[in-house]
Amino acid sequence: MRISQVEIKNFRLLADVELVLEDQTTVIVGRNNSGKTSLSEVMRRLLSDGNVAFQLEDFSSACYDHFCEALQALNQGAEEDAVRALVPTIELRLKFTYDPAQPQLGPLGPFVIDLDPACADALVVVRYELKDGQLASFLDGQPKEALTPETRIAFFRALRERIPAEFNVKIWAEDPNDPDNRRQLPPSALRGLVKTGFINAQRGLDDVTSRESDVLAKTVEGLFATASSASADAADKQIADALKTAVQDIQIQIDENFGGQLKSLIPALQTFGYPGLGGQELHTETLLDVRKLLSNFTKVRYAGYSGITLPESYNGLGARNLIFILLQLAGFYKAFCAETTEPGVHLIFIEEPEAHLHPQMQEVFIRQLAKIAQQLVDGAQDKRPWPVQFVVSTHSSHIANAAGFESIRYFLGAPASGAQEGVRTTRVKDLRKGLKDIQPEDKKFLHQYMTLTRCDLFFADKAVLVEGLSERLLLPVIVAKLEAAEPKSPKLSSQYVTVMEVGGAYAHLFFDLLKFLELRSLIITDLDAVEKPGGKACAVHLGTYSSNACLKAWYSEDDPFTLAGLLAKKDAGKVLNGNRIAYQRAEKEGDPCGRTFEDAFILANPKLFGLTEKTPNGLELEARSKAEEWKKSEFALKHAIAETEWLAPAYIVEGVRWLARGDVVAPDPALTLVMEAAVAPVEEDGGHA
Repeated sequence: MRISQVEIKNFRLLADVELVLEDQTTVIVGRNNSGKTSLSEVMRRLLSDGNVAFQLEDFSSACYDHFCEALQALNQGAEEDAVRALVPTIELRLKFTYDPAQPQLGPLGPFVIDLDPACADALVVVRYELKDGQLASFLDGQPKEALTPETRIAFFRALRERIPAEFNVKIWAEDPNDPDNRRQLPPSALRGLVKTGFINAQRGLDDVTSRESDVLAKTVEGLFATASSASADAADKQIADALKTAVQDIQIQIDENFGGQLKSLIPALQTFGYPGLGGQELHTETLLDVRKLLSNFTKVRYAGYSGITLPESYNGLGARNLIFILLQLAGFYKAFCAETTEPGVHLIFIEEPEAHLHPQMQEVFIRQLAKIAQQLVDGAQDKRPWPVQFVVSTHSSHIANAAGFESIRYFLGAPASGAQEGVRTTRVKDLRKGLKDIQPEDKKFLHQYMTLTRCDLFFADKAVLVEGLSERLLLPVIVAKLEAAEPKSPKLSSQYVTVMEVGGAYAHLFFDLLKFLELRSLIITDLDAVEKPGGKACAVHLGTYSSNACLKAWYSEDDPFTLAGLLAKKDAGKVLNGNRIAYQRAEKEGDPCGRTFEDAFILANPKLFGLTEKTPNGLELEARSKAEEWKKSEFALKHAIAETEWLAPAYIVEGVRWLARGDVVAPDPALTLVMEAAVAPVEEDGGHA
């Protein structure tokens, strides 16, 4: 049994998302504020053991207008069921996949309500919704006429106060083949089916100098609490009982020794002559709590030299973070084994495991996570299987690339369809499904390239793919020059841009991935003129074709594909699927065109390189000749560091200017409204709080 799919509606950025989970480990990646943390938060709340509470701010801003529509429908006399259907809910749908041939379904049994013997799925719905019979009071006292900006704020202020009191959680099983076939179930049924665990990003491991941080010792306290439970593993329970016995022995010794010392003080008390001081017998009773001893007085220490042990805080933050995660995982497994009724699935969320870990350790961690879980099982006395599924959210390109495409789910924050400008929601991009049409050898190349180069495409706001070393080294200088010349234009340097050196022969392999990620990208490549298809390299004015694989793939629909056609392309003809390509062109009408970056750079700076030819064709040949005198690395380093008084080639300037524009995120008007409602003064509006 496992959770194969998760659907979430109306929670923060997760307005309507579907997430397919891997059997063992699913890796969540994406830019900042794309909804990754919201995923674990909604699961924490709706699958927790305690009372569930949400605020108005927890509802997706994309659904705020539905509250207004519900009020309008009520004012227009709509049926109660129709009005309730308009009131937004926060919903979590879990699809379980199981083996129908198993004789016992365990805790999943109550949720299997279909009559199809071939069906191997079960649907569990957890919904935070308006309580039955509370519609009238929820919308009571609100305006009868259309909402104005002022009354809208008052309306949302009232909702903000009423939602926690008038909403509750309902849980039911739903037939995968018939949504109308449902069975409502108590929260205990869900708790027996899914157990959760969370290792948060903030783990209290900050380095300290004035005091020792005892995070690990407190974790040990949690392990002891689990081992002390009635249903704990026999070996763990034996250790816990031994600790309790040892503490009880200490209590007896303290009572005997300290009690005798206290009795000897009674004659001294009598000398004070105060009534009652000498006439009552005093006793001592020492109460030692093993758990508090472990957390407050037990230190996790590391072996040093010559018998000296070192405090917990003396170890590196990376080692402490890793030990903490491993202890937490061990605690989760022991807590799972200690359950009186074994849950069907143990879902564990790990946020940013890369904290303080060096890159190689990050890669090892994600590759070994499943093996660690199995080692915990193998080390237990009864070797009870652990049906664990991990969801790891990360900002580490090392973890993302080491995990592999199949396990990655890319969270993309994008404008909400049909909503006001600025309202954004999350879209989940499944790389297992999204890249299924890419040839296996191309997918292997992409994975290997991104692993070897530590590529951070999954976290960048924009990307630049360059032909070679020269472009990569000189691009930052070109960007700085452009921003200095155009101070009021959008600045690429203040945006999170990743630069990848991919070469003209491989850039086209990234097209599908860039399109899938919806990542605004600039591809800088070379014209690579040749005499004819399959012919020799030549000057641009002598060529008829381009040997560049990237250009051929970009303009694959051109028939015929020619060098003249490439040179005739305007700016609009260089944009495809939201990305742009840049290749050499003449600096001005009638000027020569370079074949490579170095040719174009020299032609853009004829005086700097001492060009003397008078005709365009002669200038091109002279520039080619001078470019051949340089090694590419020497050419780039000199003009990036030593000689910086030059003009950038026009084709790169145009590409950088295009990339810097676009993707400007407008403020979310719905969230702004809610914040105004939160701070607005209370007014008499006839409603209730």
